[in-house]
Amino acid sequence: MKIKSFILLFFFNIMALSAQEKLELYFDFSKDVINEKSSKEFEKWLKNGKDKEVVKIHGFCDSVDSNSYNKELSKRRIDNVLSLLNSNQVLINEKLELVSYGEDFLHSKTQSENRKVEIFFKTVKPLTTKKEDLKKTVIEKVVEGSKTGDLLKLENINFFDSSDILLPESRPALFDLLALLIKNKNLTIEIHGHICCQPKEANDIISAARAKKIYDILIKNGIEKERLSHIGFGSSRPIYLVPERNEKERVANRRVEIMIVKK
Repeated sequence: MKIKSFILLFFFNIMALSAQEKLELYFDFSKDVINEKSSKEFEKWLKNGKDKEVVKIHGFCDSVDSNSYNKELSKRRIDNVLSLLNSNQVLINEKLELVSYGEDFLHSKTQSENRKVEIFFKTVKPLTTKKEDLKKTVIEKVVEGSKTGDLLKLENINFFDSSDILLPESRPALFDLLALLIKNKNLTIEIHGHICCQPKEANDIISAARAKKIYDILIKNGIEKERLSHIGFGSSRPIYLVPERNEKERVANRRVEIMIVKK
């Protein structure tokens, strides 16, 4: 029985690993930005027509210099690749695994093959869809009962704390917003970003970045720029007074809203 259970566990582990794909990006000696060849590979990877969710990023170095230096260089390589992924609106898993290696891995005899970052990802359902396939969503029903100037909270669009990186579970709500804009060609909106926890006087850029992230995703999926605008309000318009009393209030203040500009 134990042997059978072990075989089943091994089988499911193999299946989980096979569901993930891997992209390798390479660096020149002592550099933390991908080289020209890998830059072209990355562009090709972005344009292959499939949406992806990144689950792991591993960074490596050659065996030159000390273990501590190489580990720090590996970390910088990971940070720059993560920034590249974010700037291109690639979906990042909530439990993203980041591992930077110094000299503690099996090196290739060819040093240039060790100067790399490995991106492990899986293919996910594309955000876009055909207009005739779209059903009436909750947000569409709310917009139907709204008027110009109304503010509507975008439910279930969440971000990593202190970041503009969207959580994977935000995709259904984003899909609904995209569907709304595809079906209603005259609808024009302004996207508002908000944060929690900080005083009004704080010079916050995260709320603006969150609003811009939603704007960029909609543009990427075919919505005209003329129908969209974005702005961040920091914590100047909280639902609950700052400082909030509990996590529920902090989550409520950490939000994105849309204002109806034109219907």
